[in-house]
Amino acid sequence: MERLRSRAALESQVIRALRQLVLTWGALVLPLFVYAHNGEVLLTRLTLHADGSCSLKVTADLEANFNIRERAELAKAVVGLFTVSTGKDLFPLTQAAGAPDFSSATKLDLDSPFQHTAEELAKSYQLESAEWTWTPEPRNFLLRLPDESPHTVLLWMVDETKPGAKARWVMMVAGDESPLIQAHEPISGTLRLRMLILCGGTMLIIAAALAFGFLMLRRRLAKSAA
Repeated sequence: MERLRSRAALESQVIRALRQLVLTWGALVLPLFVYAHNGEVLLTRLTLHADGSCSLKVTADLEANFNIRERAELAKAVVGLFTVSTGKDLFPLTQAAGAPDFSSATKLDLDSPFQHTAEELAKSYQLESAEWTWTPEPRNFLLRLPDESPHTVLLWMVDETKPGAKARWVMMVAGDESPLIQAHEPISGTLRLRMLILCGGTMLIIAAALAFGFLMLRRRLAKSAA
């Protein structure tokens, strides 16, 4: 019995040591991993808009990502890339946001958490993106990668109402969840109408002031000429 207890205690110590080693390795390597462009990672930018909607843009480097080599493969991959967790329900992102729009680009996003070098930013890439825009209900949710996902995702979150603020980011693999995402409350139709009236009224006042100033200037010039 004493031998079994000693063996269990030893195994427990080994497990704790291995766990600490993994955590230490991750803390040391992850910043280096994010220091430069890594083509196998899906770059995912989540934008929280002031009107309550969200935009999620997933970008793949077709030349470097061995899982995605063309737009058709990206279209297939993003169908089940994320699930949305609301605390009570779990469902595919496509169920809430529908089908994404696709686009192509040759330059990297400047606000990515990757610490791109000047050489990387100047280089041309073969980038394909899928982007969803939707108004989430409920407002608070998580994005989750399915347990069987073969992808590595760098997700960063940009709040449109806080320009210049440092973006939150997380590296995700199969089974991981994002930090809590809190979308803004949508602007009501009445408030939107008031804002349009206010903006329109302000523009009319500015236009009238400019017209009046121009008219007075012409009169002064006419008097000077006489």
